[in-house]
Parts: sequence; structure tokens; C-alpha cells
Amino acid sequence: MHAASPSKLPFTGRSAELDVFGTARAEVARGRAQLVLLSGDGGVGKTRLVEETAASAAAGGWQVVTGRAYPLETAIPYAVFGDALEPLFATLDAAALTRLTRGDRRLLSALTPRLVSEADLAQLRLTDGVTLAEQRLRLHTSILQLLGRLSDRQPLMLCLENLQWADSSSIELLHFVSRQLGKERVLVVASWNESDRPLNEELRLALRSLRTVRVVTDLRLAPLSRDDVASLLSTAFHVEREAVAPFATLLQDTTRGNPFFVDQTLRELVSRGELREQGGVWVGWHVDQLLLPPSVREVLLARLDRLSANARLVGDVIAVIGTTAAHDVVRTTSGLSEEALRIALLELRGEGIVTEQADGAAVTYDLAHPMMRQTLVAHVGLARERELHASIAAAIESVAGHRADREAEAIAAHWRKADSRVETARSVSWLLKAGRQALDRLARREAAVMLRAALDRIDEHLLDEYVAEVPLLLDELARLYRRLGEYHEAIAMCARASAMAETRGDLLGVAVAERRRGLAQQGLGRREEAIRHFDVALAHANASVGDIAPTEVLVARIRLAKGDCQQALALPEDAKREITLAVEIAERLGQVPLLARAHRMLLMVHLWSGPAHRAWAHARSAVALAEQSGERNLAWSAHWSAAVLAALTAHISALETHLREATRLAAELNSPLLELRTMEIVIEYRAGTGEWDRAIMDGERAIAMARALDQTTLLARLLYWVSGVYLQRGDFATAKRLIDDAWEVSGAADLDLERPFEVHGVLPACVARTSYLSSVGEHAQALALGQTAIAIADRTGYIAWAVYRLLPTLAEAALAVGDDVTLRAVRRRLEHDATHLAHPIGAAWVLVIDGAYALREERTADAILLLQRAVATLEAVPYPYDAARTRLRLARALQLSGALTDAKHEAQEALQMLERLGARPAAEEARTVLRSLGGKVASDQHSSRLATLTPREFDIVRLVAQRLSNKEIGARLGITARTAGTHLANIFDKLDVRDRTALGDLARDQGLHRAT
Repeated sequence: MHAASPSKLPFTGRSAELDVFGTARAEVARGRAQLVLLSGDGGVGKTRLVEETAASAAAGGWQVVTGRAYPLETAIPYAVFGDALEPLFATLDAAALTRLTRGDRRLLSALTPRLVSEADLAQLRLTDGVTLAEQRLRLHTSILQLLGRLSDRQPLMLCLENLQWADSSSIELLHFVSRQLGKERVLVVASWNESDRPLNEELRLALRSLRTVRVVTDLRLAPLSRDDVASLLSTAFHVEREAVAPFATLLQDTTRGNPFFVDQTLRELVSRGELREQGGVWVGWHVDQLLLPPSVREVLLARLDRLSANARLVGDVIAVIGTTAAHDVVRTTSGLSEEALRIALLELRGEGIVTEQADGAAVTYDLAHPMMRQTLVAHVGLARERELHASIAAAIESVAGHRADREAEAIAAHWRKADSRVETARSVSWLLKAGRQALDRLARREAAVMLRAALDRIDEHLLDEYVAEVPLLLDELARLYRRLGEYHEAIAMCARASAMAETRGDLLGVAVAERRRGLAQQGLGRREEAIRHFDVALAHANASVGDIAPTEVLVARIRLAKGDCQQALALPEDAKREITLAVEIAERLGQVPLLARAHRMLLMVHLWSGPAHRAWAHARSAVALAEQSGERNLAWSAHWSAAVLAALTAHISALETHLREATRLAAELNSPLLELRTMEIVIEYRAGTGEWDRAIMDGERAIAMARALDQTTLLARLLYWVSGVYLQRGDFATAKRLIDDAWEVSGAADLDLERPFEVHGVLPACVARTSYLSSVGEHAQALALGQTAIAIADRTGYIAWAVYRLLPTLAEAALAVGDDVTLRAVRRRLEHDATHLAHPIGAAWVLVIDGAYALREERTADAILLLQRAVATLEAVPYPYDAARTRLRLARALQLSGALTDAKHEAQEALQMLERLGARPAAEEARTVLRSLGGKVASDQHSSRLATLTPREFDIVRLVAQRLSNKEIGARLGITARTAGTHLANIFDKLDVRDRTALGDLARDQGLHRAT
């Protein structure tokens, strides 16, 4: 602003937001780490709010560190964390730094490579035989412990700003740290700009995951109100609020209350003299309209156009540098003398365009706001920007001198933005160096960006000196892209690597490239194509000569990958043969990780086809060997597979154990795909055990993730689990939409039984459609489709899908239409397959069918005993929906025997469970049975409304029926009495009852007073 006007507008209008931060700090002081997610439009004041909060925290004895992400640094690992922690580390002497980091030089090398020696950087390459995932976990754990130690003496506030530009490694680290801090006295503030650009997928997924953490606070910053603008003007210009009220309304309307826009508009008005000081008083407030350029960008350009040539040059250089700019780099790039640079910087600071700060002994500069940078860079023009990037890269290298390698990533970042024709060999050298340093820092995506830029330049300009580098580059990029899930890129790299190895006569090189090519195809679900590449890899590996042990390990890995594809393509015998050959190699060489993978795959084969005891034997071996190997990815895979086995065979205690471990490992590995695959089992579990609200909520989220990650087979299964809940609740329209989607994405719509297909997508889709047809009364069609699905299960050997839901559904349909032939066939299959798989749900359905036969033959006593055993088996799983339906069959059998009291009890128990689940069609059937027995049933109006209650509300109704007070209900359910009262108010509205007494009467009429 003008020299006489305020240089910085007062902070106003954010009292509610400051209270949020105050509450978070109070929680941290009590030993509960907190995470505040701060979002808003560009210029809305996020940085100012963080600054004010940080200043208040620092004044209260907190240690505050702040890091900012910049657009240029999206390919520099841990850039935002390094920006926060490097200034702190730089102030410590060697002894203090060693105490803080516990001597872990790898930690410093990863976070702040500029502060460590070449020897320390080299130590990052020592992997001590563990996987990259394990190394990354160790690094993240070390950083987590570092933050804990920083908070030992005083609470720590870690501010990470502008995360829309953050590098992948920083996002991954933020996710890990925020979920693991627990009781450390740390407040993490993460902010991002909603309007700058669409959030990248990694940040979006990380934020969605973080929002599930109990200690998170989501805070979206809104624009300033008219009162806030009036208060700001009154304070800044020392005028009465009444005098500026009309102007404040006009300014708020013009700027939409955006504080940065308000600031820039006021600066422009002062510069043009429309707001001016006369006799110690500011005047110019009485205007009807603000005659300003049409956009804030043009307001900024108008201000920039008034700068001197040197000031504009220096502003351009600082903007293109893209991050905090060191004085020596600005001077070298601009070519100005020290005096000319000093004058230019003084002008830029006076106009509020550039800020200056000390960075140890050095002086650095930054633009006052990201929008300033965007405006300057856009006005520079692309050609000039590229020219400046090349000059800046050379300047950083020159200023760093013999320490330039420590600036490799910053130098490479500028070469990547420069014209590829300018000093191409020099730019390739720095890009390769930065890519390998990123690999050393366990930053895969950043490494891929730099190495791919180097490869593209080599290809484009045919650099002879780098021809020998290309095979290694292709190999590195193929591995990186596959691990990042970018399978199409991985396939392209592998194809080139294979062709080059073939040309050189390198048979082992072809085998390695073709195996990786097959794995990438497998990642896309193209398993037939993957097998073709695995066969090529096997042929070349077996034909190669050289060190036998490494070659045999490669052969075993290829056979395992091929077997994995074969079992997914419903070729279990072929899969067993390949996996068994791999086991022989692994046992001979004593390769524990290979053995763990082999047993996991044999578990998956036997899981679907039996026998159950073999599947469990392989599960135990896979888990033990995976944990012995120390590879967490492998341990996750073993526990996940064991959880799938436990879910499909209804071993709930084993399911909970393995699912807990798989969930923990997926979170530690921070893999969206592993999280998604683990979520599927959670959803299946909740769908089966009656946690339907959670199953739907988690299922909808998982379906969206599966679509985003292009996981079609997994998507088909998720659609199946969620549609089943909607079917049982009577929402047939939603269920059909999901089932139709599963039918299409699984490939069932175009199924060719003569060709291999993804059985784990097709079979669930068939089972889902069969269930739908049966539920809507199309029993003949259900039986026809069900027989096709049985044929698929038989052809592939994957009988578990049939036992789990298909055969019970066919039994229901056959009973409904009196198809005795089908019913007897289903019963025989169920008895055999349930025994083979040790499957309690299948065994229970055998009892249900036998009970139906006994009733038909008027053996009522036998029917009652059989159905009682079925109920007990299903409730022991627990499988409440099927158990409640079986209770209704039992009620009818008891009615026929004359035991009306017992029949009424069973019908009431069934109704209570079905109402609690929200299973409307089955609940209506239960009410019909109860009426026929003379039992009390709530009015149809109330009955239908009971189905709208959530499980928590249903629990409260049950406890009200038992005449418990709000305090007693709260104690029983682990909630406060006030929360119980809030739930009750919602229940009164839903059920249209006047008070607690009426609710209790209604609940007791429904038999809900019985404890469960």
C-alpha cells in the first residue's frame, strides 16, 4: 500500500476459527494429538489464520514449525516436511541433532539432504535385505518418533500449507503421522486451496482416510462478512464504522469477502488516490461504485506494471524460482549488481509483493501470496519462463559449488521445466541424479517423474553418451510404474526392455522384462495375456546360463505369478501344478518369502475348492512364513487370505484375528489398494452379522474407491455384498441397480464358458442376480440362472461361492415353488460341499431343508428339533438374518404341534431381530405369522416406521421398553444421557409417538423389552 496506509490489514472475523484451534491445543495439552484440516478458496486467509494461531501457540510456550508446498516441488520428496523441519535442524549443533534423531542419519538424509554429508546420503542405499515398503515404514516410524521427541519438552505445532502442490512422499507421510501420533503432544495443521486446481488423487484419498480419524477437525474457511469488512476498514484506517458502512458493503460485494482480494483492491485504490489521507483523516469512502479492473489478476498486473524494469525482472526471477529464493541465486540469475538488486528488492517489498526472511546466515525471498506468483509467471510467457528455469538451474549449481549434489533435486526440478534443447546432456545428468536420489529416499513417484524426464530427453535427442543408461532406466521405470499401479506405463517400459535384451542376446534380461510385463498385465486384470508373457519368461529363464540359484529364484517367481493367474481364471489344477513346482525350488533354496507366497496361493486355491483342512494348513504356514520373512506386504497378504478363508467358512474368531492384522498392516503400508481389499472383508462381515448401516456406508465408499482404482473384479464383489443388504431390506430398486452394474463390470453379460474368465467377479454377479430374482418372486428364473451358476462353480472348482449363498438361495426358490427334484439335489450338494469346506452356514441350511421335509411328512417333532439346531448354528456364526427367517419356520412348526406359546415366542424373537436389521419384507412376514398366532403387533404404520430406525435407535427403544432412564441407557450403551435424549427425540419423530410412555407401550407390544 501507499506509505501512509496500513502495510498489513488487521486480522478480523475469525473468532470461531480461533476457538477451534484453541480447543485443539487444549486437547493436545491433555495428551491427545490433534489434526486440523483447513481448506478454502485461494486468498480466503488460510495462511493468515495459521500465522495468527502459530503466533498465539508460540507465545504460549509451544514449538512451531511451518512448511509450505510449492508447484515446482511436486517431484521433490518430502519437500513440505523438509521446509518445516530443516530450519529447526539447522539451528542445532551436531550433538543436539544426534540426540534428537537418536543418531539416525538416514532420517536426516531423507528429510533434509542438504544438511548431511555425502557418506550419510550413501547410507540411504543400504537396504539390509528388507523390502522398499518396509524401509519406507521404518523411515515413517523414525519421523513419527522424532516428532514425539520434539514434543517432549514443549507441545509441537506442525503446520503444512498449500498441500494441493505437495509431493507424493509428503502426502504419504502426513497420512501415516496423523494416524499414528496417538498421545503425543502434537497438533498437525494441514491446509490446501480448494480453488487452485482439482485435488490430485493421492491427496484426495489421504484426506478421505484422515477424516475417519477420531482426532480430526475439518475446518473450511469462509469469506469475510460485511460486518467483518467494516470492522477491518475501521481498524486499519482509524475511521468510524458508520462512516465506512456503505463502502464496506460495496467492497464486500465486489471482492466476495475474500481477504486477499480486499487487500489488493484497497492497495489499488490507494495507489490511484481514490482512497487518500487528508489532514490526518482517510477520505474517499463515499462512492457509488468501485471502478476497478474486471479481475483480481488484472488488479495485480496493474500494480506490477508500475514497477521499475529491475524490480519487475527480480519479481519474475523470484516467481519462476517457484519456492523460497536464496539471495545469491536471485543475484546470479538476474545479473544485477548488488546495489541495483538492493534497490529493486526494496521496491518489491515496499509494494507488498515480496517478503524477506533470514535462513540461517543466508537471506531468502518469497512472493507475498501464491496468486502473485501465478500472475507473474503467467505474464512472463512460456518461452521466457523456460529460459529462466535453465538460468536458475545453472545459478543454483554455481552458487552451491562442490555441494551441488545436495541440491540435485532442486537443480533437476528447474531443468525439467527448461527447454529440452538447452544443454540437454547437462539436464539429463541432473535428472538422473535427482531420480536416483529420490529412489534412495524411498520416494517412488518422484523418482519416476525425474527418471522419465531423463529418458524422454535421451530418446528425443539421441544422446550417444547415454545409450548404455537406457536398459537400466527402463528396468527402474518398469518396477516403479508397476508399484505405483500405473500398469500401462510399466508395460511400455517392459516391452522396450525385452526387445533391447533380445537384441543383445541377453536371455535372462528377456525373462526379467517379460515377467514384469506379465505382472503389469495381471494388475490390469488381463490374466490370459499375463500368462503368455510368463510363458515367454519361463522359456528364456530356462534357456539362460549363469548363476543357477538366482535363475531358479526367478523361475519360481514366474511360476507363482502364473499360478496366481490360473487360479483366478478358474484353472485350479493348472495353478496347483505351477505353485507346487515353485514350492520345490523354494524349499531346495531355503527361500522363506517364496515359500510364504506359495503357501498363500495354495491357500487361495483350496479356499474355493476344498478340502477345508488343507486350506487352513496352508493358511497357518503362509502366516508363519510371512511373519518370519519380515516383509509386511507379504504378511498383509497372508493375513488377508486367511481372513477370506475364515469369512467364507464362517469362522468368526479366526476372521476377527486375521482381519485385525490385515487392517493394521494395510494402514501401516498406506496402500489404498490394500485398504480397499481389506475393506471388502469388513463389508462382507458386517453384511453377514447384521451391521447393515455400516456395511452400506463402508460399501458405498469402497465401491467409489474400486472405480477410482479400476479394480473391476473387486468392484463386482463389492456390488454383490452391498446389493445383498439392500435386497434384505426390501430396497429392490437400489439392489437391482447395483446387481446390474456387477453383471456388466464382471463380464457376466458377455460370458463365454469356453474361454477362461475372472471367476471371482462372474460368480458373485451370478449369485447376486439369482438372489434378486428369488427375492422379487421370479423363482423359476432364479432356479434357471442358479443352475448356470452351479455349472460355473463345478467347472471351475470354486464351490465355496455356491455353498455360501447360491445353494441356500436355490433352496429358498425350490421351497417356494415346490420343486422337490431341485430341492433334493441342492440338499445333496450342500451336505457334501459344506462338509468338504467345513462350512457351518451350509450345514445349517441342510438342517433347514430337512426340517421342511419333516414338516411335509407331518413329522412335526423332528422338524422342530432340526429347525432349533439350524437356528442355534446360524446364531452361533452369527448370521442373524438367516437365523430370524429360520425362527419363522420354527414358529410355524410349533404352531402345527399345538405349542402356541412357544410359537409366539419364536415369531416375536424373529420380528424383533428383523425390525432391528431393517429387513422390511421379512419383518412383514413375521408380523403376519405373529398375528396368526394371536400375538400383539404394533399398527402397520408403526411397524413400517420401526424399520426406519438405526441400530443405535433400535437399542434405545429396546431399553426404553425395559423402563430404563436416559442415564441408565447412556451407561448401558456408552453414551451420555444427553445423547440418549437426542436419540429419543429423533425416535419420537420417526415413530410419531408423543412421549416416552407411548414409546414404551409400543415397544413392549412388539416384544422389544426382552434383553438380547
